[in-house]
Amino acid sequence: LHTVSPIDQNDKVVQAEIAAGLGETLASGTRGTPWRLAVNKFDGTAKTLAFANFSEELVVITGGPADGKVMALTVDYSKKTLSLDPIYRYQLGQRLATTGFFLEQKFGCPQDVEGCLVGNDIYIVQTRPQP
Repeated sequence: LHTVSPIDQNDKVVQAEIAAGLGETLASGTRGTPWRLAVNKFDGTAKTLAFANFSEELVVITGGPADGKVMALTVDYSKKTLSLDPIYRYQLGQRLATTGFFLEQKFGCPQDVEGCLVGNDIYIVQTRPQP
């Protein structure tokens, strides 16, 4: 999540990149495209810029994240709410924009945020000043 658009430096827009499964798919530069959302921080207008097309997602099969087995599975986008439900996608975009705006205000500058979505909960893994 970038709290200023990295494409055109629009400071009114947050831009989110979202991948299915564990974050390594996105962080490692795996070939493919994440879901990309652009959301206005002030009026909540959300746009879908891209739909995800990574071929695999990393998932924990058994146990907790610390001791569970991680496997790569083929992604079935026909079962992913982010692909199927435009209202969910719009609302998630608005929640991410609110989260990004809060972090930007808290730390006093644009932020590059990494996090995860588990169920309906957004977890922030790290945030740092956006270059």
